Amino acid sequence: MHRGPAWLGIGAQRSGTTWLTDLLVQHPDVGVGTNGKKEQQALQRIARGRLDEGDYLAQFPDDGLRRGDFTPRYLNNASVPAVASRLLPDGAPIVVILRDPVERLASGLRRRVKYPRHAWPYEAALAYGQWCGMYAPQLDLWAGVVGAERIRVYTYEAVRHDPAPACADIWGAVGLPPAPLTEVSAPSSSSAGEFVWEWPDGLQAAVTALYRPQLDELAERWGVRTDLWPNFAETS
Repeated sequence: MHRGPAWLGIGAQRSGTTWLTDLLVQHPDVGVGTNGKKEQQALQRIARGRLDEGDYLAQFPDDGLRRGDFTPRYLNNASVPAVASRLLPDGAPIVVILRDPVERLASGLRRRVKYPRHAWPYEAALAYGQWCGMYAPQLDLWAGVVGAERIRVYTYEAVRHDPAPACADIWGAVGLPPAPLTEVSAPSSSSAGEFVWEWPDGLQAAVTALYRPQLDELAERWGVRTDLWPNFAETS
C-alpha cells in the first residue's frame, strides 16, 4: 500500500533544508523515499505530465517509517500546490524553513560562482534567486490551495541556534515523540563553505529594499522571527 509522504518539505532553497532533513531522519522512525533521496523533485514533473504519480507514491510505502520528501523548489513553483493537495495523506504537515532572503540570495549566487558548470547564466540566476526570496506570496499561494493550518513555518536562524524544538514539532505532527539529536552544528553538505563572494555594487541594498515590504506579513501571519534576519534586524 502506498500512502504518499508522511511529511512534505517545500522550501526555501539555500535555507538549511538539507541540514534540517539530516536532523529529522535521526529519529529512528523517520526517513526519506525508498530511493534514499532527500529531494524527489517530482511534483512539478507530475504537474507537467512527465512523471506518473504512482511512481512517486511508490517511494513512500506503508512500512512503519514516516517517510518524507524535502524539495525546496516546491515552495516557489505555482504548479505544485494542487498536486500536493491531491497526493498528500490527510494531516501530513508541510514544512517550510525561511532564511533572511538577502542572505539566501547571496548563498545561491555564491554557489553559482563556485560551481559554474551547473549554473544558469548570471541574469537568469539573479532573477530566479530574487523570486525565491519572495516568501509571503509563495506562502499565500500554498495556503490558498492546501490550507494554512497544515503549513509549519520555521525561521532558519532560530532553528540553527536550537534545532530541537522544530524537530520535535515536526515529529509530533507525524505522531512521534521527540528523539535525541547529534551533530546539530554540522555544516550542510550543500553549503558553499568558505568560498569568497562579494556583492556587486548596489545589489545588496536593492534586494533588501525589495524584500522589506513582506516582513510584517511573515511575522504576523506565519510567526517568522524577522528580527533574527541580519539585513532587517533594525526594522523588524
